[in-house]
Amino acid sequence: MKAYNKRTIVKLEKRMNDTIEIGGRKLVLDPVFRQYWNTIQLAQVVECDRNDIIPGNVVYVHHFVNAPEQKLPTKELMSYLEYNQVYAIQTNQGVEMLTSFVLVEPVTYEQAGLVKSSSGLRLSTHSPKDKIEKIGILKHMNQDLKEFGYKEGDIILFNKNCEYEMLIDGEVLYRMENRDVITSIDSFDQLKI
Repeated sequence: MKAYNKRTIVKLEKRMNDTIEIGGRKLVLDPVFRQYWNTIQLAQVVECDRNDIIPGNVVYVHHFVNAPEQKLPTKELMSYLEYNQVYAIQTNQGVEMLTSFVLVEPVTYEQAGLVKSSSGLRLSTHSPKDKIEKIGILKHMNQDLKEFGYKEGDIILFNKNCEYEMLIDGEVLYRMENRDVITSIDSFDQLKI
């Protein structure tokens, strides 16, 4: 097998999550409901036409890994992905971002201290566990953002509607591109919501 045109061929152990655990009980679900949400986005590289990954790497990928037009007619569960559909490599040291992608931890009203004032008055109509729009914490970033002075743990403001949720090491993070990051702030005290 030889990948061409900057494409990556990946193999999956399983295409979709078909169980969910709630309150210690495992439930079986029909993964066709919300098919792309239930797609497993962790795959192993079989072949690639790019320099930043190699066969054998475990990578985080776009949910199109499960799209009918990208499935390959092979005995093993294999798909091809375009260059911009492979986001990160899973290494022994953690997650290493590729190209212009970053992973951002959502911030809740409770995390930001925006639930109650010091005197106990409720500051928001939102639930403490609700995620705040357009605010997050940089969790994993690429070399470009590092060179620009950002660091993991920075509180960032980002564009609306770029919160592409992915399950990374059991944690829901937003996958976005560098162009979606607007600025960083020093603390949640700078917010007015």
